[in-house]
Amino acid sequence: MENRHPASAHSGFIKPARRYVRRFMEITGLIGPYFRWLEHRIARRPGEPVIDGRPMPPRDLIVAVSGTADERWFSERGKSDAAKFMTIAKRYGLDEANVAAVLDWGCGCGRIARWIADDVIRGGGRFHGADLNPTLIRWCAANLPGVYTENGLRPPLPLGDSQFDLVYAHSVLTHLTEAVAVDWLAECARVLKPGAVALLTFHDETFAEHWGPPEVSPALKTRPYLVWNNALEGSNYLSAWTTRAHFGALARTADLDLLEIIPGSQEFPEQALAVLRRR
Repeated sequence: MENRHPASAHSGFIKPARRYVRRFMEITGLIGPYFRWLEHRIARRPGEPVIDGRPMPPRDLIVAVSGTADERWFSERGKSDAAKFMTIAKRYGLDEANVAAVLDWGCGCGRIARWIADDVIRGGGRFHGADLNPTLIRWCAANLPGVYTENGLRPPLPLGDSQFDLVYAHSVLTHLTEAVAVDWLAECARVLKPGAVALLTFHDETFAEHWGPPEVSPALKTRPYLVWNNALEGSNYLSAWTTRAHFGALARTADLDLLEIIPGSQEFPEQALAVLRRR
């Protein structure tokens, strides 16, 4: 996301010029190597190691999923997001002690799985993670409890129908174009048991207004699904934004009932969270 700088004599030229350069790199395919180079630079910055009682991924993997190499942020936000997911799941009748099977879709290098998988398995359940990035999946499989599977940019998952009591995904739909997001909503419905619940985050209009690029919030008033930086789909480079009403409409086309949407936060960057139930 671009920062907005104070107006200057050159700001009217520099901002469009940066966009043209970025678009040229997207069209030519140079944006991929450039974006990975930026991630590598971030991962090489010095940082304080964190010991939280769970395996900690290498810094380059943390950057790939978080955009930062800050182990403390990775640990603390992973723990708080895991607690939030399980608190909401309990509100709808599920917890680590009675859930039979959980899917962490877009598990990355286990930012949330590190705090949930062990409890689910010790409670007699199954924990499964899936992600687009094979490097992240290999790390999870070697270091975390549960089963981890690579998936493509588009469905299907290499999993059978009606397997899971709970599917959750944090900041996965936020990096997909609308058509691909719709396909994944349907895939979530396919792997859920009838009546089971999905918890999926997304960038809503509240998040856009307070934390998004300045152009996004006004655009959502006329375009209910907006893609920013339309390249490298499935990575942090692309960001997708949609209104709560439009997200609900998309979910209903995927055999999912919308139970509630918790709007994005105005106080700190926390995405909206949709609670969905398979019909």
